[in-house]
Amino acid sequence: MLLVFDINETLLDLAPLDDVLGGTEARTRWFDLLIHTALVVTASDRYQDFAQLAGACARTITPEVDVPKLAETLRSLPPHPDVVPALDELRDQGHRLVALGNSPQAVIEAQLADLGFDALYSAEAAGALKPSPAAYALVEHDGEPPVMVAAHDWDIAGAQAAGLRTAFVTRDGRRPLPAHPSPEWTVTDLAEWARSLRTA
Repeated sequence: MLLVFDINETLLDLAPLDDVLGGTEARTRWFDLLIHTALVVTASDRYQDFAQLAGACARTITPEVDVPKLAETLRSLPPHPDVVPALDELRDQGHRLVALGNSPQAVIEAQLADLGFDALYSAEAAGALKPSPAAYALVEHDGEPPVMVAAHDWDIAGAQAAGLRTAFVTRDGRRPLPAHPSPEWTVTDLAEWARSLRTA
């Protein structure tokens, strides 16, 4: 299978941003505002640089934020504990692993430099942020639809609308969107899910 991974929160832990933004609550409010803003931009059929949006939203939540420090920290976020074992298992099974994010290409390359993905895609190449169909269309594939792996309900919905199969990761107790098609997989631990694919 071709597996397409979302990046922030799905693969990478945002907790180190707490020190930059002034605590866990501020970081949560910042990311919620960032996603809301990105969704409004996309629904308005416009494109804005996701990194610039991140800085603008950070200044709204924490006016004294050090934006260069925010950008530096975003580039060096650690993977969640289940990520490296999952990727190793999936790679061993012969799956092709790519990542698709809203951040600029240079940021994504810095974030995932050590995780061994086969390809990295940025929505900036489409001029449209996820969940626009144009972003998912960047992923090159033949035959069977790829599987989008994401911890965000809006990302799962966008991927479904673009014809991808989906696996929803329930980070922090998240649930899939109501009144939408269910993901093909709903998983709490990526490593456990990866091992389950070997016996499926």
